[in-house]
Amino acid sequence: MRTPSSAIQKLPVLGTPVSLVDYSSAIAECQRLAREPRPAAVSASNTHIIALARRDPDFAATMRLFDMVLPDGMPLVWSLNSNGASLKDRVYGPYFMRRLIAATPSPWRHFFFGSTVETLQSLIAELQDDCPGLEVAGTLSPPFRDWDDNEEESFAQAIARSGADFIWVALGGERQEKWIIRNLHRHRRGVFLAVGDAFPLLAGERPFAPDWMQRTGTTWAFRLLQEPNRLWRRYTRFNTLFLYYTVRDAVLGTPAPKEKKTPTGLPSIAFLGSRGVPARYSGFEVVVEELGSRLAALGHPVTVYNRLPRFEHTEKSWKGMDIVGLYTIPTKSLDTIVHTFLSMLHAIWRRYDIIYLCGVGNAVLARLAKAAGMRVVINVDGADFRRKKWGGFARWWLKKSEHWAMEFGDSVIADNATVADRYLHDYGKRPEHLSYGLTVRDTPVHCGELEKWGLRPNEYFLYVSRLTPENEAELLLRAYRLLENPLPLVLVGADPYEHAYRRLLGELATDRVIFTGLRFADAYIELSQNARAFVMPATIEATRLVLLDQLGMGKCVVYHDCAATREVLGDTGIPFDTEKPIENLAAKLHWAQENPGPVAAEGRRIRERAELFRWETVLARYEQIFAGIVEG
Repeated sequence: MRTPSSAIQKLPVLGTPVSLVDYSSAIAECQRLAREPRPAAVSASNTHIIALARRDPDFAATMRLFDMVLPDGMPLVWSLNSNGASLKDRVYGPYFMRRLIAATPSPWRHFFFGSTVETLQSLIAELQDDCPGLEVAGTLSPPFRDWDDNEEESFAQAIARSGADFIWVALGGERQEKWIIRNLHRHRRGVFLAVGDAFPLLAGERPFAPDWMQRTGTTWAFRLLQEPNRLWRRYTRFNTLFLYYTVRDAVLGTPAPKEKKTPTGLPSIAFLGSRGVPARYSGFEVVVEELGSRLAALGHPVTVYNRLPRFEHTEKSWKGMDIVGLYTIPTKSLDTIVHTFLSMLHAIWRRYDIIYLCGVGNAVLARLAKAAGMRVVINVDGADFRRKKWGGFARWWLKKSEHWAMEFGDSVIADNATVADRYLHDYGKRPEHLSYGLTVRDTPVHCGELEKWGLRPNEYFLYVSRLTPENEAELLLRAYRLLENPLPLVLVGADPYEHAYRRLLGELATDRVIFTGLRFADAYIELSQNARAFVMPATIEATRLVLLDQLGMGKCVVYHDCAATREVLGDTGIPFDTEKPIENLAAKLHWAQENPGPVAAEGRRIRERAELFRWETVLARYEQIFAGIVEG
């Protein structure tokens, strides 16, 4: 789970941790957070936000991910002081915004997101009068509607390009908090601050409540007199809820969290549909190991179902995860679905809280888990039904499974915006867009792998994927044959079912091509860290885990241009066109061979982009999803 690195004390108000800060300490903490190499989140929260978090477990999970929740409202101060705090005043969002800006002149940079263009113009003019040293990195007035993922990404790119240290967000109660946490993974750094109606107030478009009303906690009444038609329902509902929950807890005590079946109080999770752990293949196996081990470290009871005999592990656990081994029918069409069906029967007997299904082809089995009272998360990956290895019935089944996933899943995860947008178009509902994560590997690894294959550092190209038609190793080999005196080409991967295709690749290979078979752990890392460039000729509609791996290694990537890959790489990497792809790829490989310096520089840019995809950020979003579906 995403946890703030802060020494500031917090106390819960109706279950939401609120920071015990005044203006000075809150400003100092924001400056500290702005220096960290990670994004941070701060919310100026009032009784509306706190009461909503108590009523809505999903929103409560969102609020727990903030680094600081400022006590913006005297009722919060009174509640905190009744529990031992000694706060003298609230930290009122608009005043805090003005003070922090005054305390962070150039070279600190500020970005303003939300409200109308006119309000932003007035706001900047007023702030520059009050704070002459203000450095405005940028402003953005987004359209007043729900935004699709492409728009969200464009917002993130605009903020990143600005180099802002502080990003002020004014989208209205609760929407701004949800937006910040939902998009935090898109950013490498910067403090995102939810400040409600601070923009129009500081712009001079509305008056502040008199000081005596602010001191007595009746600012809400002043606002109600200004906009009675818009605000009466909100204030009636949430002020009443705040008062009710406060009195109720004082008389009866704070209610215990919803009872869980596990000793840690966290939901138990079972991973079905992968081959198992330790990860000795690719794709979902890496996801299960990386995500499952991190969840286990947080205290979740995690179980992984391994396919026997290929994924037999002598121990009954791995990295904190329990392992259940079950046999299957080891053929291309039946291997996965048979094993997942048997695993589901066993899981129903075990009664886990959450079933995590890997692969859309298993989606029909979610109905069994739902009937047994378990929650189901389905990771649908890409358009499996389009892959060349499947026959007619398998393609029909995989396409139908997408419909079943949207019907039966409590949460459906798409690793790429391209996938999520297609589901929205085809089925009228959009899955959660959540990329896989990566591990940054800056420490060099030496285990003798280069010597084993007679390779020299930075003097070979690398391909890593299963040797199946959709991964297009054939295209790469045909392009490679056009090069004169090329660097060696190392192909890492295998496939137990594609014997004819493997023979074709062998026929296309020259004496400069090295087939290593499957390589794992240090052997794989050493080969990746020392390659001149990583080549990805496939255009599958999905986020490739091996691509994220190479970002974490800081490798220059030569890739077949497509939307899914561009989503990960942004403006980094070296794309080749889909028109005449063999000739275009050969030209890019020739350039990479002749220009080692620029290739290394591109690798450094890619390493910087890797910060957006760290597993720690992905894990925080998964925790939020799990909390939402269990409580819901």
